[in-house]
Amino acid sequence: MNCNIWYNTLYMKKFLLTLTVFCVLLGFTACKTVEAIFKEPIISLHSVELAGINFTGTQLLCKLQVENPNGFEIPFPEVGWELFINTNSFVNGIIKNDQRIKARNTTLVDIPVNLQYLEVINTFISLKGRKDIDYKVALAVKFSIPVLGDKVWHFEPQGVIPLPQIPKLSMPSITISKADLSVVELLVSVNVENPNAFQLPPPKIAFDYKVNNTSIIKNAFENKSALAPSSVTPVAYGITVNYADIIRVFPNLLASGNISTMLDMSLDFAVPAFGSDILSLQIPGSIPLPGR
Repeated sequence: MNCNIWYNTLYMKKFLLTLTVFCVLLGFTACKTVEAIFKEPIISLHSVELAGINFTGTQLLCKLQVENPNGFEIPFPEVGWELFINTNSFVNGIIKNDQRIKARNTTLVDIPVNLQYLEVINTFISLKGRKDIDYKVALAVKFSIPVLGDKVWHFEPQGVIPLPQIPKLSMPSITISKADLSVVELLVSVNVENPNAFQLPPPKIAFDYKVNNTSIIKNAFENKSALAPSSVTPVAYGITVNYADIIRVFPNLLASGNISTMLDMSLDFAVPAFGSDILSLQIPGSIPLPGR
């Protein structure tokens, strides 16, 4: 009886061992079968471009090329991205898509990364005044493959993003377009250079026309035309000066031959990335007295 028990116990151990080995082999074969049936997608970085650039910000558009070599559809990958500005992490996100990639088909996956200039400059104060910044986008493309688990591809495209530049003023002038016994009409002009690759909104112009450092005329208005990218735009406007207003303040000026003047002018482009920076200049000049 004891011999039978011993024999049965030994037989059971052998059976369990054989079953375990069989299960292991079966699992391995199943994995090999899945690998033979399922071919990994082929992922490559197609392009990175600056899209939709304007005075508030820009969009980095990363394009990934995904090739499905299988005879059946596969799901779109999950793409995680992280934007680095001058090696510092700035913003990140995840892009998911419920669509599927057709069998034996190649498609492009868009990863848009929006960048607001004001947020960048507020975060990295040292960048103010810079012409451009270095960037890197860390991409992690993940496919969840049944049985085989997750497979991740990594890409790190990098480049340079231009920052908005404050316009420059040049060739300011004041000329007399008309004069009679009561008024003198002045034409003020200045060239505004927009060094940016995008259009700037019309500037808001404010001026203060002074005689003997005393304000005679103040006004503010918005220029009608926007500033074209990478170009110089002439800005001109008129000022009408009444002699009566000047003589009322300075009656003794009648004895002089000319009246010395000063025009304080400022241009505000209302671009958030420029902050409180306003272009200003002073244009000295003179106007003749009536009858002289």
